[in-house]
Amino acid sequence: MQSTYSSPSGSQNPPLLSASTSWAATAIMEAVVREWILLEKNSIESLRTFLLSYVLQRPNLQKYVREQILLAVAVIVKRGSLDKSINCKSIFHEVSQLISSGNPTVQTLACSILTALLSEFSSSNKTSNIGLSMEFHGSCKRVFQEDDLRQIFMLTMEVLQEFSRRENLNAQMSSVFQRYLALANQVLSWNFLPPNLGRHYIAMFEATQNVMLKPTESWRETLLDHRVMDLFFTVHRKIREDSDMAQDSLQCLAQLASMHGPIFPDENAQVTYLAHLVEGLLNMINGIEIEDSEAVGISNIISNLISTFPRSVLTALPNELFASFINCLTLLTCSFGRSAALEEVLDKDDMVYMEAYDKLLESWLTLVQEDEHFPRGCFIQPAVQVFNSYIQCHLAAPDGTRNLTANGVASHEEEEINELQEDDRELFSDQLASISMLGRIAADHCIPLLTGLLEDRVTRLHGQLQRHQQHLMASSDPGTVDRKVLDDLYEDIHWLILVSGYLLADDPQGETPLIPSEVMEYSIKHSTEVDINTTLQLLGSPGEKATSIPGCNRTDSVIRLLSAVLRTSEVESRATRASLTELLSPQMGKDIVWFLRRWAKTYLLVDEKLYGQISVPLSTAFGADTEGAQWIVGYLLEKVINNLSVWSSEPELANDTVELLVTLVEKRERANIVVQCENWWSLAKQFASRSPPLHMLSSTVQRTLMKALVLGGFAHMDSDTKQQYWAEVLHPLQQRFLNLINQENFAQICQEEAVKQEIVATLEALCGIAEATQIDNVTSLFSFLMDFLSSCIGLMEVYRNSSETVNLIIEVFVEVAHKQICYLGETKSMKLYEVCLTLLQVYSKNNLGRKRLDVAAEEDQYQDLLLIMELLTNLLSKEFIDFSDTDEVFRGQEQSSGAGRAVSAADVVLFGVNIVLPLMSQDLLKFPSLCNQYYKLITFICEIFPEKIPQLPEELFKSLMCSLELGMTSMSSEISQLCLEALSPLAEQCAKTQDKDTPLFIATRHFLKLVFDMLVLQKHNTEMTVAAGEALYTLVCLHQAEYSELVETLLSSQRDAVIYQRLADAFNNLTASSTPPTMDRKQRVAFLKSLEEFVANVGGLLCVK
Repeated sequence: MQSTYSSPSGSQNPPLLSASTSWAATAIMEAVVREWILLEKNSIESLRTFLLSYVLQRPNLQKYVREQILLAVAVIVKRGSLDKSINCKSIFHEVSQLISSGNPTVQTLACSILTALLSEFSSSNKTSNIGLSMEFHGSCKRVFQEDDLRQIFMLTMEVLQEFSRRENLNAQMSSVFQRYLALANQVLSWNFLPPNLGRHYIAMFEATQNVMLKPTESWRETLLDHRVMDLFFTVHRKIREDSDMAQDSLQCLAQLASMHGPIFPDENAQVTYLAHLVEGLLNMINGIEIEDSEAVGISNIISNLISTFPRSVLTALPNELFASFINCLTLLTCSFGRSAALEEVLDKDDMVYMEAYDKLLESWLTLVQEDEHFPRGCFIQPAVQVFNSYIQCHLAAPDGTRNLTANGVASHEEEEINELQEDDRELFSDQLASISMLGRIAADHCIPLLTGLLEDRVTRLHGQLQRHQQHLMASSDPGTVDRKVLDDLYEDIHWLILVSGYLLADDPQGETPLIPSEVMEYSIKHSTEVDINTTLQLLGSPGEKATSIPGCNRTDSVIRLLSAVLRTSEVESRATRASLTELLSPQMGKDIVWFLRRWAKTYLLVDEKLYGQISVPLSTAFGADTEGAQWIVGYLLEKVINNLSVWSSEPELANDTVELLVTLVEKRERANIVVQCENWWSLAKQFASRSPPLHMLSSTVQRTLMKALVLGGFAHMDSDTKQQYWAEVLHPLQQRFLNLINQENFAQICQEEAVKQEIVATLEALCGIAEATQIDNVTSLFSFLMDFLSSCIGLMEVYRNSSETVNLIIEVFVEVAHKQICYLGETKSMKLYEVCLTLLQVYSKNNLGRKRLDVAAEEDQYQDLLLIMELLTNLLSKEFIDFSDTDEVFRGQEQSSGAGRAVSAADVVLFGVNIVLPLMSQDLLKFPSLCNQYYKLITFICEIFPEKIPQLPEELFKSLMCSLELGMTSMSSEISQLCLEALSPLAEQCAKTQDKDTPLFIATRHFLKLVFDMLVLQKHNTEMTVAAGEALYTLVCLHQAEYSELVETLLSSQRDAVIYQRLADAFNNLTASSTPPTMDRKQRVAFLKSLEEFVANVGGLLCVK
């Protein structure tokens, strides 16, 4: 054997020889593992020694060859650890000698050996595929981490200790140092297995990112020794100028900061450890000017420390140390915030400070959300500093530092506006949420600060606009206006409104948003100093400067901050009336309506029952039946109308505006006030008659506006008024549409642009009407929409070649089904099914023979398919969500269905599937939205109408079965789970019919093997065990003989008697509770329980890597 490998010591290998050596090493590794039982232990030991010597004698081996040979050594050691024929002790002894040689090349080699062992035993995705069971890999890892891993760590520590003492390191020595530092990082990032792994054997192979350090008890002596942590702080101080090495040393410290679990005997040990860590960290940070490359690493240490250690441990730190830590965190946050702002100005690609700043803000959020554990008020001062610093970075000079480069010079470059970039309120939502949380903690400082700054900027903006107006009156050339001052003001106002919006209210998703407790308490605390009448006067005078109102300092600060935003809004509105729209900022317009919407959801008509105690100023100004609430609803409505006429060409601003309108009418109590306003009626008339400029709004805005107008129509009005309202809102829509399509020459004029626009506007309006559906308005809206749906089908023919119009027509049906089907009783559902079936028939006829050959086509070209699937899924959802019986929405209106067979959901859906299935190719399934919708649909069908599946035409049936198999085996775990859920009802269907010759019966037999292999032999996502188990159980009930055969085949392939017995016992236990298995719920539950134990006991034996 040796002659095969001999080559002159130290000579450089030619590439071909290198490659063949590498292949040979791989072949040896695989052969040794395969023939292990037949080989003599001495031969294996000699082979291992030979491979190591081979590498040692050839320092110039190509790196990949050396790594491959060392990997072979590591695999031999790992396989030997199973029967204890080889242990790592001798290797560590050899490595130790290599390290102490002092020769950098040899020391590097020693590091490579240790790294190879570490990768091989880590049982991660780096582990070699050597065909051994997961259980074997897990056992090896567990044994290795108790002793050998610690040995590697100790050897690494010795090297780092030695190097940290040296004064000057040459390049070669630095390289060795870096290798060992990376090795230490690898050890500290080890994913420790718990003592009893159970069914988590699979999880250890999943590449886990950001592993928190959770060593076992046996590491206590090593890692709780303060000298280890001290060494890493020393190392970092020495190498921090080298950005690559600094990342490793900081990552090691971050791992030490994340340490938790059984390594700590008690809380005292945690407190001692944390105290030492915090002291080391403070000493490290306080004496240095932080480098760019250190920012993220330092923030990771702090983030890990705050998220890992329990609050009780943090509060048990000595008071002075805790105070110093919070002070240091405060200064760092402010400093990183300033540097992050600078990165933005310089438009850097690598935003290290932004990442570090975000991490620190998250840490603050963790601390302040649990502030009841800490000394009262201990975060107020830090919150003030961080808040001030944030505001300062976002304001222009002289108050702030925005756009100032490092040397304090203002950057005057025109900012490029990226059209695709998200709005700041989304882009920085996490930052804004953290900052506003700190602002609430220190509300006494932060709310007046925001108010003062915003009032000042609005006064200056007002002055600037007046000056420009005079300038424009004097000179006809608008180009001479210097916008620099204006732009600075707009940017200041932008950030002040965003922070105010986040501070005063939470994101209004889902639940009824409540006024944040800190804001409420702040308002209550100061209510004795407040004059309510002056507050209301301030609120109702957005045209006045706040300071011009006598006694303005005795007003409620929360209301005064709102008033500052209303004042901004008023300045904007007056500027539009003075024809100064050109000088305004659409972004400011968006910010104002965004703020007002967020505010209105939380404060307008505040419901006192939801609060333990309520602020008198807030309930007096905005409570139900108050003048303040009526005034502000009128004001907001006026704002909406003004915006829609002035900003119709700004789609985002118009969209935010109509969303504010929806907020005003979506709650009945608010809508009752809205419909009493004159201008609401004029808005409705104006929109219904399509008069300018409302007809110029984008289609999505028109759709939302229609939704708002319909919602408003269900407010409290007497019946005559209501009739009049609908006559003015919905009747013109219907009339115009019918007049248009019933024209004799419609076929000739239908493709004209004006006609198409009218049709599209009507379809958008119909979608908006459907979106406004609520349980108490569905009766009238359904009847109104049904009149349109059959006409829409006619339009499918007319516009068959215009895909956008066709898609919009289908979308009307999708929205109606989505919003209304759950409320419809039998007769009305039937009507909807009929009209949907007709739609699908027309669609099918128009698409016959239409080939979609362009595989590279974009996803939106398949929008019609996506919409059809969505429609079918919405119709099916009736089976899951049905409010029609209990709520009797259509009480007294339902007639029993007449003679003749009515159309059912099954008819519509299966007809739809006939259209969709042939079109769904594997290429189309690469589009995530199509793929998800498709699998959701076929799973629904199998669950709801399993009896219809055997009746499908042969080709369609095959297509469906192939789709299920593809989804189970080649798609994401979510899709795989959906397919597994589809199998149980299909198997139950076969069991019901007892017919063994059907294609479905044969298909389920094939699925039995697939599911069996997935559960027993393959690595699968543990979350899928339940879905796979349920499918397996029903398939086993159906095919008991085939299941026994599968088990027998598996057992007979086992050569190891012990493993054979373990498997046989496990399979017996698995079905013991259900012999013979029947489709019985109790038995199924027992089987699933047994399956968990089965996977825990033998799952790791059969999954191979």
